[in-house]
Amino acid sequence: MKNKALLCLSFGVAVTLSPIASGVFLAAPATPTTPAKNPPKMDSMMAPAKVEKDWKTQVQGDKRIAHVLNRMGFGARPNDIAAVRQIGLDKWIDAQLNPESINDSKVDSELAKLPMLNADSNLLRLAYEGDNGALRKLLEAKTKTEKEQNQQAKAAANGNLAFGVMPVAANPMVQEALNARQQQLFEEYNASGLDRGASLQALGELSSAKLARAIDSNRQLQEALADFWSNHFNVDVRKGPVRAMKIVDDREVIRPHLFGTFRELLGASAKSPAMLWYLDNYRSTAEMVPRAGGKARGGLNENYARELMELHTLGVDGGYTQKDVTEVARCFTGWGIGNGQKRPVLNRVMNRRNRANNGAFGQNAEVEAPNHMLTFRFNEAAHDKGTKEVLGRTISAGNQSDGETVLDMLASNPSTAKFIAHKLCVRFIADVPPTSAVDRVAKAFTDSKGDLKTVYRVLFTSPEFTSVGAYRAKIKSPFEFAVSAIRALDGSYSVADPTNPRQRQWLVALGTTSVGQNNRAEKLPRRPVASEVANMGQPMWACQPPTGWSENSQSWVSSSALVARLNFALSLTSGRIGDVTLENDTLRAAPINDLAQDLLSGDIDGSTRAVVEAEAKTAPTDGAKMRALILGSPEFQRR
Repeated sequence: MKNKALLCLSFGVAVTLSPIASGVFLAAPATPTTPAKNPPKMDSMMAPAKVEKDWKTQVQGDKRIAHVLNRMGFGARPNDIAAVRQIGLDKWIDAQLNPESINDSKVDSELAKLPMLNADSNLLRLAYEGDNGALRKLLEAKTKTEKEQNQQAKAAANGNLAFGVMPVAANPMVQEALNARQQQLFEEYNASGLDRGASLQALGELSSAKLARAIDSNRQLQEALADFWSNHFNVDVRKGPVRAMKIVDDREVIRPHLFGTFRELLGASAKSPAMLWYLDNYRSTAEMVPRAGGKARGGLNENYARELMELHTLGVDGGYTQKDVTEVARCFTGWGIGNGQKRPVLNRVMNRRNRANNGAFGQNAEVEAPNHMLTFRFNEAAHDKGTKEVLGRTISAGNQSDGETVLDMLASNPSTAKFIAHKLCVRFIADVPPTSAVDRVAKAFTDSKGDLKTVYRVLFTSPEFTSVGAYRAKIKSPFEFAVSAIRALDGSYSVADPTNPRQRQWLVALGTTSVGQNNRAEKLPRRPVASEVANMGQPMWACQPPTGWSENSQSWVSSSALVARLNFALSLTSGRIGDVTLENDTLRAAPINDLAQDLLSGDIDGSTRAVVEAEAKTAPTDGAKMRALILGSPEFQRR
């Protein structure tokens, strides 16, 4: 490939492809002075349309099928369009809305290799504590002392006495850490059989499971919806023990409620330990509680209340005020986290509050032991029992039902119906969806009382969804791009076996990618998909703001993102993605028209064709490189 060859991708940004010694072509931003023989033109595929979109004319034939596969899932495999054509698109959509009817045993069998996916919350807590908390310091001190003692014993056996090494029990670092809580954690950790790095392994397993499902699952809509709702109820695994809690959130909050009611999903999220920690509601109490050293703990925290209304339900223009935020926060005081175990807590505040409530909390008032936290618990002692006024309604139960009442109100509010409908239409139709579609989906939400399956059916059978205006109107996110490229090449995802030490290290490396330590994955002989997705700007489970990743696909437009995407396509087709398998026959040389039909449903622009044809002349038998260029084309970047 010559340096002058330019490929203008979906964002309208030119890049230069430069050969390196290994034969793999890496992309670098083209300078403004770089000449090009036949530079591609900007066309309607590379920028938002400036004309009125056609929401009435329907996409027909195989292109209609390809469009639906790109929106309700992660794109077509080579034989998918023919298979859907045979059973009928309507029947395929109906099956996707009922995923329990679809056999997915192959993926289930692969995921059975990953033990931490189904680990109980206590084990996940221990994994995190062993890697990050005070328990880690204790383990390090104990390990260091034992290592020194072993060296001393070895020296003594060889006739060389070593002095100055204290017994483990006498080591002040160990003894200082061995308070009642640490002793319990230490004993639990030793009995668990966990290896260091277990929390990173668990996060790596979660990322691996998401990729395996998106790439290989037959339940494509289920995976697209899991991605959507996990992003809607976003939590960042880089915030403390959210790393361990996200597995529980995905397993017990998001996935079980994808096809239920919005109220059920909202309620599950409100009680999610990951959400309670991420948005600090676990520390929200009716009053400040003194701690050792004079520092106060608790008090009213409005983070969750604000995001609950702004991001999860009503929307920023949903008609609430700052006073409503404060009142909702009061309703959710005491919504906290604990592992189901309690310990007596005797302090001045608890005794005073106990006396003020005529001994209602018992002689030894009990609250959750801090740091034993991976399940929801309501702490009545921390709840604000006063009357609240939320959106004009009086709430005065003075217990957990205060928060439940707020969730009922928000889930049934017309602003929530409009907000959720609009967000679904942005995700599945267009960045600026037609009002007609939003109104129709919002009405389905209201009429069905938030029944999500009903809402989805109205969305996916609406004329706007399969219209010309929606066709290739969305730029793929990095995750969508990577998964769709692998599927287009009929690739399969390899789930690592944690019983194999080398493969366990692979899973640990996957975990570090999400917590901002991608360098460990980069040192692997071949890079994992998760690392590539992170390099393209979307580290898995690690979006810092509670907004989640923007559903407006224009947010992915940048020259650096374009370079990373093309690099991924080149790495994929050259076999440098370590957890993806491509059959050799998949990359055989083929005519451009055939490749365009297979990968783009025939939608190859003249500029893209010119670039691919020019490169084909230099290496006519290099089917891998030609496919990489097509995967990096404007047409494939859009769905």
